[in-house]
Amino acid sequence: MQLASYKATRPGLQGLFNRLIRWRFSGPYSHSEVVFEPGDGVDAWMPDGSCAADANGAMWCASSVAMERLPAWSRYRAGKLGGVRFKRIVLEPAKWDVLAVGRSWAFDAAWYARNCEGHPYSWRLIAKLASWLVSFKVSTQTTCSQFCAAALGVPESDAWRFDPCTLPAAVAALHDL
Repeated sequence: MQLASYKATRPGLQGLFNRLIRWRFSGPYSHSEVVFEPGDGVDAWMPDGSCAADANGAMWCASSVAMERLPAWSRYRAGKLGGVRFKRIVLEPAKWDVLAVGRSWAFDAAWYARNCEGHPYSWRLIAKLASWLVSFKVSTQTTCSQFCAAALGVPESDAWRFDPCTLPAAVAALHDL
């Protein structure tokens, strides 16, 4: 299992948000994904029943996204905009930094991803991270880094404290990498 951190810039409005997130958190990353690999032992939890890469080399990843439609197989809120989803992604080194986490957390992460699938994206948490004026309560709404932190073993009550720039260092420390 791996943690993938997005360091590239997408075109259009999403690219603007990539830049704003990196600027706000003074770091190189704007998005986080949990990556499932062959041998993790969680094939049954993946949407197509396999952790193997597809013909293009895309791996199953799980995260919370703001501006993507949830896939038709999503158990909750299929077709709605934003939320926790599984997606196959080609992790090109020019766009992603990847941190190996180890297989010992794979079952818990896959179980967590399946149980959170479809939970809405947390715009309120984004506003809280951008300004101290906004209050925040832990809920089923989640951001990418909050989802990934919780999937990788950070207690849910603390997972909201992480952003895409601090999460890789925290995960490395938690997993003694």
